Formats: sequence, structure tokens, C-alpha cells
Amino acid sequence: MMDSAPITMDEVVDGANEQKMGETETEPAMDVDVDVQKTTVQREIDDEIKIIPSNEETWMNLRFDTKDHGLLWYKCYAHDKGFSVRETGGVKRTSNNKPCEVVRYFGGRCNKEGWRQGSANNPANDDHVDQKPRSRITKEDRWDCKAVIRFQLEDSSQKYYISSWLDEHNHKMIPPSSRQFMRSNRTMNEVQKFLIDMYHKAGISIQSSFQALCLAAGGRENVGFTQMDHKNYIRTKRQKTMKFGEATMIYHHFKSEASMDPAFFYEIQVDINEEIASIFWADGRMRMDYFYFGDTISFDTTYRTNKNARPLALFVGFNNYRESCVFGAALLYDETSATFDWLFKQFLICMNGKEPGAVFTDQAAAIAGGLRTALPRTYHGLCTFHITMNAKSNGLWWSPFLEELSFLMYDLETEDEFDYYWKKMLENCFNEEEGKKLTSKIEAWLQNLHKVRSKWSSAWLKYHFACGMRSSQLSESCNSHLRKYLKSKLTLWEFFIQFNNLLEAKRHKELRNDYDALNTIPYLVFTNSEVLQHFVTKYTQPIFGNMQDEYSKSFKYHIRPNNSKDIDGMFAYELHKLDQQGNPIDKRIVMVDFVERKLICSCKMFEKCGWLCHHVLRAIDHLGYGGHPEILKIHTRYILKRWTYDAKSGDFTLPAIQDTSERVYCSRVKQLTGSMNLLATRTSMDDDIYKMLEEGMQALKIRAESMMPAMKFGQPSTSTEAELNPTSSESEPHWAKALKVRTDPFKSRTRRKNRIEIIRERRRQTKLQERAAEGK
Repeated sequence: MMDSAPITMDEVVDGANEQKMGETETEPAMDVDVDVQKTTVQREIDDEIKIIPSNEETWMNLRFDTKDHGLLWYKCYAHDKGFSVRETGGVKRTSNNKPCEVVRYFGGRCNKEGWRQGSANNPANDDHVDQKPRSRITKEDRWDCKAVIRFQLEDSSQKYYISSWLDEHNHKMIPPSSRQFMRSNRTMNEVQKFLIDMYHKAGISIQSSFQALCLAAGGRENVGFTQMDHKNYIRTKRQKTMKFGEATMIYHHFKSEASMDPAFFYEIQVDINEEIASIFWADGRMRMDYFYFGDTISFDTTYRTNKNARPLALFVGFNNYRESCVFGAALLYDETSATFDWLFKQFLICMNGKEPGAVFTDQAAAIAGGLRTALPRTYHGLCTFHITMNAKSNGLWWSPFLEELSFLMYDLETEDEFDYYWKKMLENCFNEEEGKKLTSKIEAWLQNLHKVRSKWSSAWLKYHFACGMRSSQLSESCNSHLRKYLKSKLTLWEFFIQFNNLLEAKRHKELRNDYDALNTIPYLVFTNSEVLQHFVTKYTQPIFGNMQDEYSKSFKYHIRPNNSKDIDGMFAYELHKLDQQGNPIDKRIVMVDFVERKLICSCKMFEKCGWLCHHVLRAIDHLGYGGHPEILKIHTRYILKRWTYDAKSGDFTLPAIQDTSERVYCSRVKQLTGSMNLLATRTSMDDDIYKMLEEGMQALKIRAESMMPAMKFGQPSTSTEAELNPTSSESEPHWAKALKVRTDPFKSRTRRKNRIEIIRERRRQTKLQERAAEGK
């Protein structure tokens, strides 16, 4: 249930103080940590015990067990009359002005008591014109109201009584419809704070979470606080979290993760000034995924994911459903070769020395330098998308060149073909008569591109297994998901929470895929195909979908024995399509060993993607039904385990993730709130049942509070301030002093634009200026 039961005036006066509301320290008027203020804004006052200010006998006879009860009574009275209260500090001194342990004097004043500093309405500030102007202009909300109340401890009964009061105000009272905004009566109960924390961790905006609380409370007037209070609560909690600095927060965050997950790995790079420069981490699930799917990696960095302006570096790969999975993450200080060298070495240590088969990145020279040092045996492929974008940004934007470049990237099979078509591209695409001149800038860029041709052309890539990956767009796809969770305004603590939310969402989707795989099978388009029937129970649904696409393409090919048959015991078959004139095109050679059931295609799709191409499938069908039925039984070597449902069967095991007190707390809160909300929804329409449940809840609350006096009711047992304090007596290893400050190179809060978008925007602005000039 959202709010605690309304507290009436008779519950806080003498004779109804059996319910202990909790001990508090000296706090401001609006302090959400005060248990005694856990009430709704609307106060119910018993008609028989209305306190009349002019009735001096009634005021003098009131007694209060604690200071908190006295203040709560006065706030109830002030709310019903229409003014807000500001507490005056308690005095721990006797009548002889000697110090003591008990608060003997305290009081409350009208919130409009006194004047704001430098107020023009204050008669004492007649010379306010000569005063220094205030940096922040605030509205006048004080009029030197003299209304006040004072409480004093009675020695005989050890209870508080009202020693003096003044109830005359020099301002208008707040009408009932607006009393929800009075500061001293705005409070949050523990349930509301718990829900706000959950909404914040889920990445829900303040406006949306506040609206959800309002709906649950039955309207904004019943929620008990304003949206600004909601925002201030989150900000205050954020400040408390970062109280001892980001370096200490990072240490305790990783320490907490390692205590829950024994396979959690992290490493911190500290500079000579003992400041944190870069951070790398990977949990046990990331390390397990890399063990099964770490043959190909896409590495990329992205900005604007945290308030510290640090680029987030991700190691991403394909799982058996050909969906992205994260192998590791890092927050870097800069993007130099030394930083990437450190990062790749830490990644290798984390993965027990297992190097990936291929890594795809952009054309950054610093990344290439780091890979050469740390992963010398790993194939380094360049992102074809970035190459195309770089070509456009260097002035190579015309269609004929981009078509030729695409042909060089995807459609060549031999190095000789590449050399021939590269020269042909230079001859056809650069014609001075057409205004397409080969400038020195373009020539230098093309020369550099030609030097690294083995990293981006299909003539070389076909010899390296890459899961069908040709670019780092896998990382960019992951980055698009990151933008749903990570914002540039997040503190480091909030960044780690949202990053974990992203991982949890991706892993939940993978579990859903596993569930669907157990309960469904892919739709078989070609029901008579023995080959597809063999694959349908082995491959995951996305990979089997690729197989069916390849099989549908195979019908376009004609096959015949090649004259160069019997090469090393294998028979060669030529496959080709026919153009409109009946001429053979798109020729491929498939080598077949009928004894070993080996099939090798010149396109090398199986070698670079992990599933058979349409050329091989056409050869299998043709030969299998043409006198070689044994070829229809696909050898297990052509069913790559990493694409099957059993991809994660192996010797790699993870230690069990341990439950922490916070996990247990959240689980219990979920169960109890679910049961109570269901009960409230079903019974609140009946007055008698509602009153019975309300009385029962109050009795349960009293009993629960009496059983746990050492901690504040409704709060979990979490890390104490001493545990977060780096100066604590607890022995800890030497740690960095602070997080190294990095200035944001992108000052704007808007999305970062690439070069093409900038060029287009400039052209658009130029055209607008030209049109404006013509109009003049």
C-alpha cells in the first residue's frame, strides 16, 4: 500500500502515545528521514478534540511523550489552520544553564517568521539600494510573522508541555486546496522511497516515476510531496553515494561485485599521480560467453555515456543466436596506443590468455598499434562501414567510385582480381574532364587504404573465420541499445547501475530464445529436403533461417563436372548461373571428396561464416539424388557447434552467484508489497473490512518495530558509512586518491554528428543564405 494510515490529532496528544514513531535527530522542517512524519497530507481531526487557540486551559493541559510528538501535533494544527511550520532547535540545558543529555526546550515558528536576507520589505533595509546585488533572485515569502510556540520538559512527569505560544498571524492562511504544497507537511514514507529508488535504478525519468506514484496514491494531492521533492531526494541520495569520492566508490562497487560473483574480474590503471586513468571489468557471465563465442570480436568506443566524459569501450561478439553479447567493458581516459595496449593486455589476462581469431575495429591508428602489441596472432579486420564514411568525408562521394569500392570489399575472391579491379577503379572513377580529379589528398588516402587492403577486402577476409561479420556495426548496434540506458548526465555510480541493467536485458532475451528453442521448431519451407531436415534440429532458428535462404538461392545454379577433376582425390564441379542471353555467369568451383564427405567451395562461406553456402547445397542435392546418396548425410564437421543449441555445453563452469542482503531485502519487499497491494485492492471498497485491516496493520507495525529496535523501520541493512569511508580503521589495500579528471571534448548535450552530417548541414545553411541574399 502506498501511504501509511492518516494520523489524527488525538493520536498524538497525551493518552494516545502508545505507538512509538521512532527516534530522530535534529532535522529540518522537510526531512524525509523522520519516522514521525510518515503521514498523508490530509489530516483527519476528531470533532470531539478540536484544539481551540483561545481555550487556554486546553493548551496548558496538553502533554507529549517526546519532542517529535509535540512537533507533529503543532504541524497537524498548522496544516488544518493553513500555515506552515519551521522548527526551532532543541536546547539541551537545564534551567541553570547546565548541559544535559535530554532536550528540555524546543519550539516551532510560522514559516513566514522574520525576513529574507537583504529583503526590500524589511524596514531595517532602507538603504538596500546600496547593498550588493544578490546572485540569485528569490521570491519574497516571509513577512516577519510573530506566531510561535514553545515546549518545555516538565520535571515531575518527564513530558513536554506548552510553555508559551502566540497564534496571531499577519498574513493570509492557505486554503485547503493548496495545503498540499506547504513545506512542513510534505513527507515521503518508506514505501514511496523504495519505489523511487527502484524507478531510478530502472532508468525511468523523474516525471514518469512521479506520475506513477500519483496514480497509485489517487492523485497528486494525496501523494504527500511534490515533483521537486522527488528530484531533491534523488539528488541528495546521489550526493551521499559520492560523499567519499569516485575512486572510493569504484573500489567498493567492484568489491561488492566480486563478493557476489567470484569470477568477476577488474583492473584499474593508475597514473603517476595516483589517480585513476582507465578501468576494465568483466563479470563471470562475460567470461563464460567469451569461452564459447570469443572466436570473433567487434571492438568500438562510444562517447556520452557518463558524466565523466570517458569513452566506453566494448568487446562485443555473436552468441549462437547471432545476437550481440558483451565480453568486457572499459572506461578509458584517452584513446592512445599506450591505453589500448594496456586494455588489450588486461582483456587477454581476464580471458586466461585465449586470443580471439579476429577483431574488427575502425581505422584508428592507435587501436591498430595496441592490437599489434597485445594480440599479434589475431587477424585485424577493418569496419567496411567506416571505410565508406571516411571515403565520403575525404571527397569521394560520387556513386561510381562507391560502387567500385563496394565491389572490392565484398565480391572478389583472389588477390590478382583485386589488383586488376583496383587499377580499373582508378582509371574509371577519376576523370579530369568530368571534374573528378585525383587530388593529392585523395591519392594519399587511397594509398593508405591500399596498404591495409588485407584487412577489408574479401579476397583476404575469406581465409579468416568472422561469423559473417564485416564491420564494427555489431558494436554500433550494441551502442544503440546503450543509448536507451546511458546518458551523459549519469554519475559513475548511476552508470554502473544502468550498464548492469543493459546486460540483464540482453541476457534475459537470450533466455527467452532458449525457451522458444525448447518449445518451437523453425518453419521448414522446403519440406522434402533431406539436407534441411538434418539441419533443422541442430542449428538455432536465426542460423537455420540463413541456411534456408542459401538453399533457396541454390536453385538458380547449374552444375556440371569440371575438366580439372580428381585433384588430390577430390572431384571438381563447376556451378554457374545464366544471364538473359544464356551465358554462364557467377562461376564457382565446388570440390567433393565422396569417401571423406568433404565439400569445399571457392567462395569460402563456411570458412568465414560457419554455415554452408548455396553452391555446396546445390552440389549436395545434385550428387545425392544422382547416384551418391552418401553425400546427403552431412558430416559433423559442417555443423559448427557455436551455431547450435548445444553451443554452451562444455567444461567451463561459473561459481554460483551469492545472494546479498540487498537482494534478499528487495525480494522480500516485492513479495510483501505484492500481497498487501492485492489485499488492499480487493477489500478497500468495504468500509468495515477496510477499518479492520487498518487496525491490524497498525498492530503489526507496532509489533515489528518492537522486535527490531536497533535499526530504523523499513530500511535494509546495507553498507555503513564507515565501510565507505577511506579513512576507516578497517585495513584496506592502497588505493587511488581520485578519478583523473577528463574534460568533455563534446560540450553540447545533443547527439554527436559525423562528418557527412556536418557537411550536409553546411551545404543546407549555404543554400539558405544564398536564397536570403537573392530575396534581398
